[in-house]
Amino acid sequence: MIAASPPSPDARAKRMAAALIEGANLEELAARECVAPKEAEIILREELGRRWVAPPAEFAKIQIARLEGLCLHAMDRVDGGELAAIDRALRIIDRLDRYHGFSRATPAIEHYTDEDRQRLKDKLSAVAARLYGEQPESRSEP
Repeated sequence: MIAASPPSPDARAKRMAAALIEGANLEELAARECVAPKEAEIILREELGRRWVAPPAEFAKIQIARLEGLCLHAMDRVDGGELAAIDRALRIIDRLDRYHGFSRATPAIEHYTDEDRQRLKDKLSAVAARLYGEQPESRSEP
């Protein structure tokens, strides 16, 4: 009788990484694979280090493409009259906005100077004077 060969270390590392992604903790992984927790940690670090990670700009492009596809499906559901899909579509659109650089936390940049504000006040005063047929200075303030 021929003994079964042990699984390759590469297959074990991939299996452990998949289990980690699914939510297993380090102690569970070590017990499943019959290794010490420290060894499980080393195996996982090496496996995760071998994986390709997109640079932030590339990752953003990938996510935008995924979100645009999801948005199309959500909008089809909205067009079909599914009211719950409106919330989903709005969430996807919000996420797309963030990937495109728009954020609720980003305040608007103010480009106006005090001189610009004064010119605007002067223009508004001139318009008000034409509307009321009088000079702005002679109008009584409430």
